[in-house]
Amino acid sequence: MSRLSRLLRPRTVALVGGSLVNRLVESCEEMGFIGEIWPVNPDRERLAGLECYPDLRALPSPPDAAFLAVNRGRTIEAVATLAEMGAGSAVCYASLFAEQGSDGAAYQRRLVEAAGEMPILGPNCYGLVNAVDGVALWPDLLGCQPVSEGVALISQSGNVGMNLSFQGRQLPVSHLITVGNQAMVGIEDLMEELLGDRRVKGIGLFLEAVRDPARFLAAARRALAARVPVVALMVGRSRRGAEIARSHTASISGMTQAYRALFDRGGVMRVETIPELLETLGVLVGVGPLRGNRIVSMSCSGGEASHVADLSEGTRLDFAPFPSGQAARVGRILEGRVKVGNPLDYHTFIWDDRARLERLFREVTSGPQDATMLVLDLPDREGDFSAFWKTARAMVTAQSVSKRPALVVSGLPENLSADLARELAAAGVTPVRGIAEALAGLDAAVRWGEAVHSQPPISPAAVPPPGDCLIHLDEAQAKARLGEWGMTAPRGKVTPASGVETAAAEIGYPVTIKVVGIDHKTEGAGVKVGIRTPGDLDLVLEEMLERYEGPFLVEETVGGVVAELLVSVRRQWPVGWLVTLGAGGVLTELVHDFVHFLAPVDPREVRAGIEKLKVGQLLVGYRGAPAADLGACVAAICALVDGVLGDEDVVEVEVNPLLATASGAVAADALLSLTG
Repeated sequence: MSRLSRLLRPRTVALVGGSLVNRLVESCEEMGFIGEIWPVNPDRERLAGLECYPDLRALPSPPDAAFLAVNRGRTIEAVATLAEMGAGSAVCYASLFAEQGSDGAAYQRRLVEAAGEMPILGPNCYGLVNAVDGVALWPDLLGCQPVSEGVALISQSGNVGMNLSFQGRQLPVSHLITVGNQAMVGIEDLMEELLGDRRVKGIGLFLEAVRDPARFLAAARRALAARVPVVALMVGRSRRGAEIARSHTASISGMTQAYRALFDRGGVMRVETIPELLETLGVLVGVGPLRGNRIVSMSCSGGEASHVADLSEGTRLDFAPFPSGQAARVGRILEGRVKVGNPLDYHTFIWDDRARLERLFREVTSGPQDATMLVLDLPDREGDFSAFWKTARAMVTAQSVSKRPALVVSGLPENLSADLARELAAAGVTPVRGIAEALAGLDAAVRWGEAVHSQPPISPAAVPPPGDCLIHLDEAQAKARLGEWGMTAPRGKVTPASGVETAAAEIGYPVTIKVVGIDHKTEGAGVKVGIRTPGDLDLVLEEMLERYEGPFLVEETVGGVVAELLVSVRRQWPVGWLVTLGAGGVLTELVHDFVHFLAPVDPREVRAGIEKLKVGQLLVGYRGAPAADLGACVAAICALVDGVLGDEDVVEVEVNPLLATASGAVAADALLSLTG
């Protein structure tokens, strides 16, 4: 038996508390629990019609699982007793632990110490439901139904977990688990356990934080190899906020981007809303990982066809035209009355003609696309909807012939009959509520397919907390450190105002002059680029001395610049070292053009990231302009990342801009923060 098997599949359950025990017993009975239930309360003889035990030690045997519906002090006492008895696990419902700050954190440490090796779920959690084995350690209303297989939902929010249990989307839920503070049992523990159960067809996550990113990534990659989709909705912001307020990166990257990079590395599909979480799980379980991104959509309305096309913008989905031969055959079925396109508006003249609909749908689904969707609203209400059923069943018939991924999608979430959804799912056609949700699910299926066939990722490097004391190096000092890591910077010299002219003569014109010791120099008129003569230098220096005393950094001016990039590496504890690439210089916060990775990075990954940037078009020669040395840019970025990982004092480094030229990549400015 695994460490968590007694928690998820108990045969004996102790329910400790007062009035909530009644609801807990009801939950067990509703789910069909066949094991023994032992209420524990020193002041009651019976609870929920069952004999009540005065304390835990009076139980017939150590329980496999105990639900503790008592305050935090008594929870700690009960956990200690259960651990001494050899109980299997405990669910801790009480709050006022680490979520309440330092005082609560002290109580949580005591709770963990009391548990010893016994796993505990929570504290500050609602419990769990195992709908395939008939287990419900749940103290409130419950919408889950017994199923033979389904998707597992893990939530850090108890209330969201309860709401998820009431979903009416005919998405079978095998497990519903809330984790609360994750004092001992975390999301990664549960993922590892659930992946050992073949009845679990997918995993959905509603989460604020991952306790152990390395183990989470390992579990995600295991799910990917097993073709079990993992879909995550990440909410909340970092409790620490941005540690490094002086860099551009602090305002454009943080925990959200770090988690996205972690999910991308693990093949976890990210979504933005709860409906997307559920529908994307349904799509991925229904259609599997797609090998390509070609999609065909059908509807009997031009408005719906246009709506599908509009909503697909920003996705990876390709609504390519029908091949000429297929388009001609579709046109003949529709008697030339319809302009054949994709999305296809097949009009209503064949409405209620089952034979014609089947011919059309068989022809369309036989094409080279990776999935086909039919937009059809059929609500749960009185009325003659026989023609709607004929349309849906024609799609079922077509899919049974083509054996290709097919979906029936309602325009409004509430307009998909529960009976129809069940019939479609049983026949191998995926029902989806909402066009936007269907497109998000298909987009995820494309990304999942790419992840399934990708190379195994490099494990992210461990990252220490940033600490409270930081040392900020000036630009010249930062560039010296970059040089040690193998990056190129302009030749330069730091000098007082009296030595600027001499330094410029030694370096050679044109030169650039900067004030040392201030960040974001362009915003404070602290930099002047491309000074060509001593006379021009005198005028620039005179203007700068009105605002700054110096010292000044005099550097050679880099010519032939094709594009400017931003590159940063920063500690994003606890996830990892977050690498950010984007448009540099004055464009950084103007165009908001970024990609994010977790370190270490692979040169192929860096190159692909650069090519995704809008500014990346400049690097390959935009509209006939010269191209940059992309290989040099990739090498410089990899050298920066490797240098940071090999230097234990670094907290953050930002190169902005990294000047991409036809022959190299030069760090024109840099910020570097170290631990104190």
